Amino acid sequence: MQKDRDLSFDAFRGLAIIAVVVLHVIYLSGYWSSRFLFYCQLSDFGVPAFIFISGYWAAKKPVRSLQDYKTYLTQKLTRILIPYLFWSLLLLAYAAIRTGNVNVREIIFKLLTGKAIFPYFFIILVAQFYVITPLLHYINRRPCGLILVLMVNVISLLLRYLSRLRFNFWFPSVSLFYSWIIFYEIGLLVGSSDTKIFAAKKGLLFILPASLVCLLISNLEGTIILSKYNDLDFAAHALKYSTLMYSACIIFSFLFVREYFHHWPKLLVTIGHYSFGIYLMHVPVLTCVVRVLEETKIYLLPALYQIVVGLITISVCLALIVTIRMLLPKPFCRSVFGF
Repeated sequence: MQKDRDLSFDAFRGLAIIAVVVLHVIYLSGYWSSRFLFYCQLSDFGVPAFIFISGYWAAKKPVRSLQDYKTYLTQKLTRILIPYLFWSLLLLAYAAIRTGNVNVREIIFKLLTGKAIFPYFFIILVAQFYVITPLLHYINRRPCGLILVLMVNVISLLLRYLSRLRFNFWFPSVSLFYSWIIFYEIGLLVGSSDTKIFAAKKGLLFILPASLVCLLISNLEGTIILSKYNDLDFAAHALKYSTLMYSACIIFSFLFVREYFHHWPKLLVTIGHYSFGIYLMHVPVLTCVVRVLEETKIYLLPALYQIVVGLITISVCLALIVTIRMLLPKPFCRSVFGF
């Protein structure tokens, strides 16, 4: 692990990938029900946290010319898209062999839209943010830049609410930048600023209770949506107004905490360091773990079962990553496999 890495961000990545895995454990382990709605809301900060982190580090590489932009895009996009293509093609090839059906047009569509497997939408999403980063820098130099970006996010979520709850169809939003843009914007603003606002202890005393309040509001909104519209997918999703506020509070909580906490758990930092690799491979691993454990008695204890499945999934992913990095050159692993 590089000595000059910011371990606080690795720890935050670790928390975020754990949250993502928890969501997918609930979704894929056979317990996707209203009973676990609160745990879904609790874990919904994962994707917003990763988007914030992407914006934060993107701000550290200013783009002042067309050549800077080309270099920036080349570095950023190859870092995420080469591993994305490797894992996507591997999964699509496996699906084609298993089903005996090879549809070239469908494969190309899935590659372009991040649908080789459902979590991969995030990579297409981040690629969009990298492309529009200079535009966001331009907007942020204007007096009302933040307000404009926030309004884009608010309006996009409003269209999502109306389309799903009023007209019963999905407004295209999950894999498109405008629905998550506020988190990237926060990352850009914080990453490009030298402000010491997060060193204020009073802010920490405010933001932690605010996170809890927003979590409860998010759970209440989810419960209302579920009871009135019987739509568990929407109720549990991170793209709701209340969950947006909760995720923002978690991000700000991290920014305050990192000013005072400097001894991050080594295991959490390690998980965060390899979070991209875990993100890319955890669903196939999770699927295998569920198949192996589904006949055991522990399956009858939902909470314990999901904890065990999550721990095994992350452990197997880490073991695979460490083993592959021992067998193959590390630069090759990083550029092709994502770790």
